[in-house]
Amino acid sequence: MSKLGAIILLIIAAVGLSLTANLIRFHVSAFLNQLIFSVATLILVELSVYFYGSNHLHWSILLFITTAGYSFKLIGGIIGAIFSIFLVYLQTEGIPLVLLPVYLLIGSGAGYLSQYLLNKKKNHHRWLNMLMEQSKHLQVFREVSTTMQRTLQQDLLLKVILTSVTAGHGLGFNRAMIFLASNESKSLKGIVGVGPMDVKKGYEVWEKISEDRLKLSDLIEHNFDSNFTDPELNALLHSLEIPIDEHNVFGLALSSQKPVIVRGIEKEDSSQVLIYDLFQTEEFAVIPLINQGKNIGILFIDNIVNKKPITLMDTENILPLANQAAIALDHANLYEQIEEMALRDGLTGLLNQRAFQTILNEHFPSKGNRAAPLSLIILDIDFFKVFNDKNGHLLGNEVLMKLARVIVESIRPGDYSFRFGGEEFVVLLPDTDLEQAEITAETIRLNVERTSFPGEKTQPNGTLTVSVGTACTDHRDIHSENELIEAADQALYKAKNAGKNTVISFKEFVSID
Repeated sequence: MSKLGAIILLIIAAVGLSLTANLIRFHVSAFLNQLIFSVATLILVELSVYFYGSNHLHWSILLFITTAGYSFKLIGGIIGAIFSIFLVYLQTEGIPLVLLPVYLLIGSGAGYLSQYLLNKKKNHHRWLNMLMEQSKHLQVFREVSTTMQRTLQQDLLLKVILTSVTAGHGLGFNRAMIFLASNESKSLKGIVGVGPMDVKKGYEVWEKISEDRLKLSDLIEHNFDSNFTDPELNALLHSLEIPIDEHNVFGLALSSQKPVIVRGIEKEDSSQVLIYDLFQTEEFAVIPLINQGKNIGILFIDNIVNKKPITLMDTENILPLANQAAIALDHANLYEQIEEMALRDGLTGLLNQRAFQTILNEHFPSKGNRAAPLSLIILDIDFFKVFNDKNGHLLGNEVLMKLARVIVESIRPGDYSFRFGGEEFVVLLPDTDLEQAEITAETIRLNVERTSFPGEKTQPNGTLTVSVGTACTDHRDIHSENELIEAADQALYKAKNAGKNTVISFKEFVSID
């Protein structure tokens, strides 16, 4: 065979060998892939021996050594070098001992270089994944921060926090619950949870989210819908109140101000046993919600569906969100307290005139809806100016506070009581006709008469009494909120003129001018 013919055949054999090896190597494991690559290289070297003889084997075998080192790192390079020495020995005359250190050096060098490149590639992927994860978290925090800044409503804040923790586009935990701290009872009360009660429901929710291609902002809008929350989970959560005790995992997280990861239920901790009995989870994390040293509550997370272990890195990633949530919840709580104070009378604790106007407008029957009557009771203390002149305003204030308690104890749940100003009080009775209102008014009058008030002996009748006027929207002359107030006020005026300590209703006398 001519030299040109040998070269052509060698090229054809190399191309055919490469195509065959590549066809196979993409269908096998990584180890077999590397093994096929090395063996193919060895076959190519042997083909060159077949066509050109073994005179060039001592240097052409370097291709195989390098390939073995690249594929199997240092071990592969050393084994490839030793194997090559034996191969050269068998196919050439004599033992080329001088080649051994050269082969070992090349094999080791190829192995080290391959290991170096592999480590560099792994580090690159690790940093890339870390940056992508951090970028995702920053995106979540940006969306959550923007939403939190728009509202001081606690319900909406809870919704945003839980959605960002559980959504796949968020931090991705399977389930999250929030417990808020009660300083009075030194306990944590379950408020709201997002996620499935069991694995089956979890997959159903995930499939729906996947089908609808919902983003984080979409989930924030829908998360309290029945499709995404489990009523059983929230019913159990609402019934749950856990004492803040340093001996349980919840108290430990709050006292240490650090997240606590539970990897197995400790039977000595009753709170862990309770969590397992109610929510069937053995691994979870408890994240404290603390603002300026004040315990706001607890964020509870677990992976009940995919069973993915919760790591220290997971809890560290969630801490910025938890801190932000604690600040937002604390501000929302303070805002609600201030708003509540603005609607309350400072002396008696009853609702004030501002609250009265709002609640009256909300419950006043709209036009064409006369089936839900609204009744109003106005009352004031008989001879209260005389009482103050004889006993002083401080004792008068005590009387007003005690009278407020009598009114509250005399009305039904759902009725509203207000201090209208001075010694005048108002009771609003939704869905109540005049006959039922008269019964409530008489109950209040009678209870006031039977109650012992400080200084009441100085009253003209020797006891403290009230006069009461009632009116109801079912009267033909009452069409507006002001007409209802005016009617009740006229009835009170009649009660005063009728001798006081009595109840008069607006029904039988003159209509409103």
